[in-house]
Amino acid sequence: MPLIELDRITFSYDDTPAINGLSLSVGEGDFLGIVGPNGSGKSTLLKLIDGLLAPDQGSSLISGRPADQYGRRELARKLAIVPQSYTLDFDFTARQVVEMGRYCRKGEPGRAVVNELLERMGVEALAGRPFNELSGGEKQMFVLAQALAQQPEVLLLDEPASHLDVSHQLALFDMLVELNSEGLTVVCVLHDLNLALLYFKRMAMLSEGGLFVEGAPEEVLSPEMIASVYGVQAYMHKHAGRTFLTFSPRRRPARKLRVHLICGGGTGASLMRRLLDLGYRVSAGVVNAMDTDEVTGRELGLPLAAEAPFTTITDSAHRENMALARAADVIVLTAMPVGAGNFKNVVAVRQAAESGKQVLALSGVEERDFTQGAAAELSGAPGLRYVASDDEVVEGLEEIWESSSLLPAE
Repeated sequence: MPLIELDRITFSYDDTPAINGLSLSVGEGDFLGIVGPNGSGKSTLLKLIDGLLAPDQGSSLISGRPADQYGRRELARKLAIVPQSYTLDFDFTARQVVEMGRYCRKGEPGRAVVNELLERMGVEALAGRPFNELSGGEKQMFVLAQALAQQPEVLLLDEPASHLDVSHQLALFDMLVELNSEGLTVVCVLHDLNLALLYFKRMAMLSEGGLFVEGAPEEVLSPEMIASVYGVQAYMHKHAGRTFLTFSPRRRPARKLRVHLICGGGTGASLMRRLLDLGYRVSAGVVNAMDTDEVTGRELGLPLAAEAPFTTITDSAHRENMALARAADVIVLTAMPVGAGNFKNVVAVRQAAESGKQVLALSGVEERDFTQGAAAELSGAPGLRYVASDDEVVEGLEEIWESSSLLPAE
């Protein structure tokens, strides 16, 4: 039986919908991260789970019982919540704030529990200070200690790292992982998607009050999901056994102009990102597996023609490259060096130009030619235009786009 079971719950603030038919379950031992844009319902969802709000429709079960059938003290032994902000009108010490968490354990020994928590969290030296005189990050640690003093089965956290510096963010989540390994179920709302990737076992992404997707972090936080929900371009990278995201500004509206990059050796990576951000549809080839261009293309989800590392381009890879070139509107030859292994890429440029494709080629092929044949292969190719830089590639594509019959109708 799930510890928490939400079944098609809805909730509105006055006439403004906040949660729309959302279903979600949390099992014992889960370490669940909840993400989503501002206004997607994340904080409201935590309050519905904790019984601070009651759903307008649907059911909210805690250990199989409706949440509204629990008294507050009984429910506080099941669930503890760490809110985004916590204010006090009275001048309590930080230790007293933690001791307030024992209200649901009335009659049970509590001093040792509080002492252990303060020591574990490294804040015992601050325990005697007035709570209202602490920094935002210090307050957050004591509010977390208060929640843990309840000794709950489930810990709910709403942006617990928002007031913490990087060092304390990592220390906090390391501790949450440790607590989870000891049996505590953790449900955490957060904005930092890289922290989510780094720590959580399972993710749920909300959008407009509904559950958009849930599952493994790398699936939920894929560039495609992020683009759909957040409206920004994300790039997923893997390094030293870790996965992390970088982001670009909001893309321009998608264009129909298709650009095929003939590249390699890392000469196409920056153009891939730049052209995608401008709204072009991009493919690339032939690139060698594990080459910077190949890795970047895979991260961006581009159609690629690829070959094994340190291998001469085979006929099959060349055919795949030509198929991508035929599907494109413009071919771009980057400033890649040309050797015997990738000479077929230059052949592909020539064939594309002869078929009527417009080609933009970075000048200086002669200096990058280690075959004594590449420059001659391109000589006189119809429709080929040399440009001096990536900036001029972009300018040339803009000119082609603006004069293209592919422009949308007014």
